[in-house]
Formats: sequence, structure tokens, C-alpha cells
Amino acid sequence: MGFWNYGTCRFFLCGMRLFFGLWLLYVGLSKWLIMGPDTFVGFITVQFDKTWSPHLLNVLLAWLIMTAEPILALLILSGKQKRKVWTLTALFMFMLAFGQTILMKPEVIANWQYLVLILVCAALSDPDESRVDRTAEG
Repeated sequence: MGFWNYGTCRFFLCGMRLFFGLWLLYVGLSKWLIMGPDTFVGFITVQFDKTWSPHLLNVLLAWLIMTAEPILALLILSGKQKRKVWTLTALFMFMLAFGQTILMKPEVIANWQYLVLILVCAALSDPDESRVDRTAEG
């Protein structure tokens, strides 16, 4: 239980990795296990087919979402290549926010909040971990 002695930065990143990683894994797996791929693809295409976005792109978007969520979650939980993983997750969240903007959904603000939070994690995930520990504690 060494995390009680982590510096502020490391403690924050550890908590984010655990809580956001588990949440994203649940969200991603629920699309596969609860909704099912066909239902989710149908859900996304029905919404986006009403916009300027072509149907094939909408189908690809649905598959990208279903695939990226559990993969990004597992990468976050693994703790490997933290900055790259958080940056990819931020790009993914930007894509989701942009999609909700296209649909003119007011809940787009939630994805913007996630995006900012994930960018903070990417910024704090210094590739030189010894530097992060020294700056967090000193």
C-alpha cells in the first residue's frame, strides 16, 4: 500500500488510471455484452445518418468507438506508455465531443470535461517518471 506515500501528482495519476480506466472498460464492454455490436452500430448510424456524415463513415465510427473504449481502458489500466495512452484517449474524447456537437446534443459538455481531465493526465504523465516524483514531492 505504498500509494499512501505517493506525491500529489503520482497519487492523482494513480487514481485517474484506476477509476477512469475501470469506468471506460465498463462502458466499452457494455456495448459488446449488454447492447451487442449490431444494436450499437444501429444506434449510432440512425443518429448520424440524419446529418451530413455518410453512412459508411457512421458505421466505421460505431466500430471505432466499440473497439477503442476497451482497448484504451486496458492500456490506461496497464500503466505502460502513460503519456501516449492518455494522449490517444484525449483524441478519442475529442472525437466523441465533436460527434455530439454535430448531433447538437447539449450533453457534449460532459465529454469536454473528460477531455480536459484526460489532457491534465497526459500533461502530468512525464516520460521521465523520476522527474515527476521529484516535482510532486518537492
